[in-house]
Amino acid sequence: MAKASPKKKAKEKEPEYIHVKFDMPRHYNWSTGKHLGHFYAEAKENKKIVGNRCPQCKEIRVPPTVVCPKCKVEMGWDLVELPQTGTVYQYTYLVMPLWDPHYGEKWANPYPSAIILLDNDVFYRHRLEETDKDKVKVGMRVQAVWKEDYEERGEGPADILYFKEIGK
Repeated sequence: MAKASPKKKAKEKEPEYIHVKFDMPRHYNWSTGKHLGHFYAEAKENKKIVGNRCPQCKEIRVPPTVVCPKCKVEMGWDLVELPQTGTVYQYTYLVMPLWDPHYGEKWANPYPSAIILLDNDVFYRHRLEETDKDKVKVGMRVQAVWKEDYEERGEGPADILYFKEIGK
């Protein structure tokens, strides 16, 4: 048997990849349920924040829920329109960018996230307009600013752009 001649090994051909980038539409239809659906509808149609009151403990839940998390009873339809003004109770800034799974990109939100004590003593979490860390203070009075274009609304809490300062 003949010995193979010492030749350079032939370079293996590397696979060639073809990359095709396309956006896949995501068509989702789902029910928000009777209570949350009312919350979204009031935000879109009337620029209102609504919650429902527990028949037992009388606490208001935002967004409206089917069962009171405190009493474990059915909440019912005692819907309450909440004020759009309040006081910043606490706030924080996002310092690390978040990963957006829908677009595969990192993003940082420049708006501070705040817990706002609405004027009827209900807490509501949303973002503030003011981005200057020296100007944002606990105790500052704020008011909701809504999206003006009706066609852009329909996202419940996201229909409120932010809460802006209204006075000292």
